[in-house]
Amino acid sequence: MMRTLATICFTIITAATACTKSTSDKNITYVTPFKAVELMNEPGSMMKRAPVSVWVDPRSPEKYAEGHIPGAINLPFPRMTSEAGLVLGRYDLFVVYDTSYDDTIAKAASKRLIELDFSDVYTLEGGLKAWTRDGNTLETGFPAPPSAPDKSPPPQ
Repeated sequence: MMRTLATICFTIITAATACTKSTSDKNITYVTPFKAVELMNEPGSMMKRAPVSVWVDPRSPEKYAEGHIPGAINLPFPRMTSEAGLVLGRYDLFVVYDTSYDDTIAKAASKRLIELDFSDVYTLEGGLKAWTRDGNTLETGFPAPPSAPDKSPPPQ
């Protein structure tokens, strides 16, 4: 009985860990601000539709409010595993950034998205420092809460 229970536990643990995707820094694709904008604005063609792209800011909401790329989605790293599918599911190209060069949170967030089976994940080389150095602007403020559907009666 004890041997059977141990075998079942071993099988469950092995199956659970075999389903996770392992990543390393080798899986990260770095892009410059110019290349990121170019990828995100790539036009579609008859054979391929244009990507639905998004900037992903994995920093805290407070850091996001201090300055972020216009249109970026704030998905703090600690919530990424549980919320990425819901928040990012409609997009198919992702550019993750952080504050500066060699920030670990951008790397970790990019790897996490890859582990969660998102494809076309890029990391902005140099983060916000490179973004602003290249003459791009930042927005400030917290993200707007999701808007409720308009329940007013239709005009007559």
